[in-house]
Amino acid sequence: MEKNNAKTIIKSITNDVMAALKSGNLGQWVKPWQSFGFPWNAKTYKNYGLLNSFWLTDSLMKFGYTYPAWATEKQWKELGYSLKEGESAKTEVLYPCRVKIPIIPQRMSIVEDSTEEQEETEIEYKSYSVHKVYPVLNISQVNVPKSKYDWFVRTTIQNAPESIDQFVQSIKHKMVEIGVVQAAYQISTDTILMPKKELFYFETDYWSTYLHELGHWTGAYHRLNRGFSSGSRNYAFEELVAELCSAIFAGEFGFSGDLQHKEYIGSWLSILENNPKAIVKAGYLAMEAVDYLKKEAKRGVLK
Repeated sequence: MEKNNAKTIIKSITNDVMAALKSGNLGQWVKPWQSFGFPWNAKTYKNYGLLNSFWLTDSLMKFGYTYPAWATEKQWKELGYSLKEGESAKTEVLYPCRVKIPIIPQRMSIVEDSTEEQEETEIEYKSYSVHKVYPVLNISQVNVPKSKYDWFVRTTIQNAPESIDQFVQSIKHKMVEIGVVQAAYQISTDTILMPKKELFYFETDYWSTYLHELGHWTGAYHRLNRGFSSGSRNYAFEELVAELCSAIFAGEFGFSGDLQHKEYIGSWLSILENNPKAIVKAGYLAMEAVDYLKKEAKRGVLK
């Protein structure tokens, strides 16, 4: 396995996302999600975050794997499986953590001929956010019998429009249809403004836009409280979060990853070029929005 540190991986993902944005399509990652969903950990039964999902999906295609079930060698062993002969880890995942670095205190200067003892200040620490890298193995690299693949492989919903409609209707929110083609989330009234479905060329474009606006809806102060800070750069970043949120659902509901808000591409590219950690933050916030919407939809179904 080629050695990649966390910074190299993040840089590679950023470059790939920028290339996808320039093309107007996130289909490189979204298409594999349409069959078996997001890359997920076979031991914990949890999906990986967006950053790792991009990276693992790229590895899925690069090495010709089919199923997005991954785990470390230790985790596979805990499940009772081992590596197939000749196999080794070919990719990694990023794990966020915080480290404390001591700030070395400055000693007080000693006055010449003084008998006073030298004093020291208390050691202080500064906390930093970093990523560690852990090698992982795909299910096809370990000796899981094909008869047990159903334990680890999940298929996605294929009837996209009907499924999305049901999903959206399960979320308690206010939507008003408008007579123009521009959709929006109105902060002051906490309302999503949507053009009529017939104004879109394709029904999936309608749902991609709707999910984008629901992404914004999650950021309200009484929900995930993303702040909605003023300024064109902050506005563009929020749009990137909402667009990534829509792309995630596109994969899960089985339709294309065409971008619906292409007018922001220049701003998105500027953000990613100037801030190496922007894709990390945007990916985290987009996944947070997706999880919030799923919980709201589940709550609505149970009522």
